[in-house]
Amino acid sequence: MSERGGVEAFTVAALELLGGVAEPQAPGLYTVLWPDPGAGEPAVRQLAFDPELMDEAPDAELVSFASPALEHLLQQATASGRVARAYLHAGANASRSTAERLARAYRFLESAWTPQHGRPWWVPAGVFLFRVRYLSDALEEDLVEVAVTLTDGRLLRRLGEVLDRHALVAEPLEAWPMMAERPAGETYAGARHELEQRLLAPLGLRRRELESRLGRESGRAQGYYAELIREREEPRAALPPDSPERVQVDSKLLAIRREREGRLAELHAKYRLSADVSLLSVLRLYLPRVVFTGTLAGTRGRAELTLGWDPIAQTGEPARCSRCDGLTYEVGLHRGGGAACPRCLDGGDRSPRRP
Repeated sequence: MSERGGVEAFTVAALELLGGVAEPQAPGLYTVLWPDPGAGEPAVRQLAFDPELMDEAPDAELVSFASPALEHLLQQATASGRVARAYLHAGANASRSTAERLARAYRFLESAWTPQHGRPWWVPAGVFLFRVRYLSDALEEDLVEVAVTLTDGRLLRRLGEVLDRHALVAEPLEAWPMMAERPAGETYAGARHELEQRLLAPLGLRRRELESRLGRESGRAQGYYAELIREREEPRAALPPDSPERVQVDSKLLAIRREREGRLAELHAKYRLSADVSLLSVLRLYLPRVVFTGTLAGTRGRAELTLGWDPIAQTGEPARCSRCDGLTYEVGLHRGGGAACPRCLDGGDRSPRRP
């Protein structure tokens, strides 16, 4: 995930929700009115999200995962409670033209879908902000943002772009109904799984770098101790087996080998990589959706099919197969009843999923 999608987007959104203002001066550079409940009046500050901007804006505060500015903002957000919930300010129109555009987002297999009724809903989403610490010979930290819908656990991969285009408000401007949520544990588990998948690449890259450095340092250590051992073994061969001098050399050789093993173990420990993950914050974000109930009809009969329109992305959301619970943009009528994906249509009599 890019810094813009994590630290910068989160900071700007949190500032605005706390009553502050963030005015972009250049990509990654903002002048902000920082809300300060204790002082009464907001403070004017300049925030930079790219170290290279510090030359042209030396008075700016560099905001990163470990910066005091972000820590202060998180403390204010936690204390106020306002960042725990936000609504995306975007229109949602349940018009006939919207229904027609929605229908064009799918491929209906030997069937046709007729919309009957549409209305806007709020879809709750969870934006989980994780702090990842990479522990080895040096400590590195990163912020990773994972956003999922709380209704079905779908990933929202382009949330940073959405936050760039739409404002967040603390209270809903529309009294739309709220979609039911899945248990919180399921949603968090899905977010953690996505986080683990995203960490595979950076962990692999860091591990390869550490293994390369370990190989170089281990090679130098092996060479160093091999030379020490050679310097003592050559004269040792000329000494009588039971002589005090040979016993002394053997003792020294044993000490060198033990020191070598200790040094190699020390290097392996130094370059061993682990990742420590902690949940930094959770933003409950409510997104507008337009839900259309309708009927899917074809040669195999009829079935109810509810489809959703995303007014932000301006596209239909994938339909859910009544047989395997999978998501699809290709839908047909199963001979056993219900709308199904192509795999279930071809696979025969798979039992409908339980609600």
